[in-house]
Amino acid sequence: MANLNDNIRGKKLFKAGSSKQRAAKGSDGEITVSSEVASDLANLTDMSDLFNDDGLYQYNRFLIKQIEDLREDVEELHAFIKDAFGKDSSSAASQGAKGDKGDKGDTGAKGNSHLSNVQSIVFDTKSKTINIVLLEGKEEEEVTYKLQKAKE
Repeated sequence: MANLNDNIRGKKLFKAGSSKQRAAKGSDGEITVSSEVASDLANLTDMSDLFNDDGLYQYNRFLIKQIEDLREDVEELHAFIKDAFGKDSSSAASQGAKGDKGDKGDTGAKGNSHLSNVQSIVFDTKSKTINIVLLEGKEEEEVTYKLQKAKE
C-alpha cells in the first residue's frame, strides 16, 4: 500500500553527481549535475530576481507560465486524490463496506406487486379528478375519483 504525504513535490529534473561534474543525461533518462549546481538549486527559495530583471523575465516568461500551470494541476490532483482516497491507500475514503459472503437466497419480486395491474394514473387539474386505468385479466377498467376538500 502507498501513503500520500502533505508535501506536494514535483518530479526531480536533475540529480546530484560528483563535484565539478558537467551535466549529462544518463541511461536512466535523468540529468546528473555537479554537486555544486545541485546544492545551489536546492537552496533556491526566492525567484523574485527572475521577475525583477526584465531580461531574465522576458527570456523565461513562457517557462514560468508553464511551470505555474503544472504546479496548479498537481495541486488540484493532490487535493482530489487526498479527498477521494485519503492519505493512506489501505484505508481509503472511497472504499465501500465489506460485502456479504455466500448465497443470498431468492431474488424476489421487483417493484410493488399491489400495483402490477395499474396501466396508468392521470391527474386532471381542471376537473380535479384522478383517472386510474386497471387491467383486469384482458380487459381494462377505468376508475375516476373526484377530489374534494377535506372537512375541517
